Amino acid sequence: MDSDILINKFLELFPEFHDCYIEHLDLYQEFLGHVFFGDEVATYVEGLLRENDDTEQIEKFFNFFEWMATQTSLYIVQVLSTTILYDLGGHTDILQKAQCYMKLHTKRLSQEIEDLHSGKYFS
Repeated sequence: MDSDILINKFLELFPEFHDCYIEHLDLYQEFLGHVFFGDEVATYVEGLLRENDDTEQIEKFFNFFEWMATQTSLYIVQVLSTTILYDLGGHTDILQKAQCYMKLHTKRLSQEIEDLHSGKYFS
């Protein structure tokens, strides 16, 4: 299952989120990728970008996001685009910092989300 692949890869790279994952399972009785990545990951990364002093950790997250962006699983790509990138795009200053760390595929998805919000496709 794609959600299992996503969370297993994430926890392999970021074991410090294991307790948050267990709390999430206790609360929801199942893994809800959009909820977990929105509540825990996007919020955490936004905080890292605000402080902008742990570039190694920020780069690690954006390498993971690039992995997400290159997956053939629509679910994994949607968690990235509609949850993580959507959240980061809600703050212009944070988005500008994030773009410095984005790799090719992540940047492309981010631009698509921003274009949707600008109404570019509806004009």
